[in-house]
Amino acid sequence: MSLSPYSLSHSWSLHWTRIPSNIKRSSYVNGESPKERKALEALAAVGLIGGAQLSRLFSLDRKRLKRMAAEKKIIRHEIHRSKQIIPIYSLGINGAVIAGMDDCYESNYWIEYKIEDVLKRILFFHLFQHFSGSEILPTHEPFIGAIQFQGKTIYVYVVRGDVNDLMMYLKWKGQHFNERLIFVTESLQHLQALKVTTERLKVRVAVDLDLRDDIKDLQKLFYFLDESGEFINEFG
Repeated sequence: MSLSPYSLSHSWSLHWTRIPSNIKRSSYVNGESPKERKALEALAAVGLIGGAQLSRLFSLDRKRLKRMAAEKKIIRHEIHRSKQIIPIYSLGINGAVIAGMDDCYESNYWIEYKIEDVLKRILFFHLFQHFSGSEILPTHEPFIGAIQFQGKTIYVYVVRGDVNDLMMYLKWKGQHFNERLIFVTESLQHLQALKVTTERLKVRVAVDLDLRDDIKDLQKLFYFLDESGEFINEFG
């Protein structure tokens, strides 16, 4: 099986832009663009997005992104995969105002993210692109975010590294968790430890490499846990 572009097996490094902790929001913030507002609300919910995703999902060209960065709506950083540079963006202080998050905005919140945290957020948006007309909702940990689709809320957990955070969450709060759930994973083998824990939950699984495909039928993207305890795709 081909290696996922977002596998931890690659050689990764993070290069954060830091801003002064005493930075102030602008006295006037232009938040009239619906495209910008939608992008900033998604960024506020998830915390970080890939540059290519920001352009493609929200129809924001490179010139617009540069202007948004200059206006402190977004902040550009980089994650490097070997010698390849991948631009990533976090929410800026003026973007937080537009997204309605100015009261709880923390400068440099992104420096807490590890490599796996960044990859999880990029993969969340790779999944989100397949849900046309959906909205993004913020969630608590260990979930990256939720997708509001056709009146249903779907929580998203991205597997990158160990799954202890989810196992502990379900151990202590699982009895009260009855939401729809999607796992994104590099390989179905990485879900072995979760099989027993998630038997009773409404779980679907998407694999990294499949998220790159232009799948017309959304159901063909997912695997589910069958009665014998194996993850299968009902379309074969």
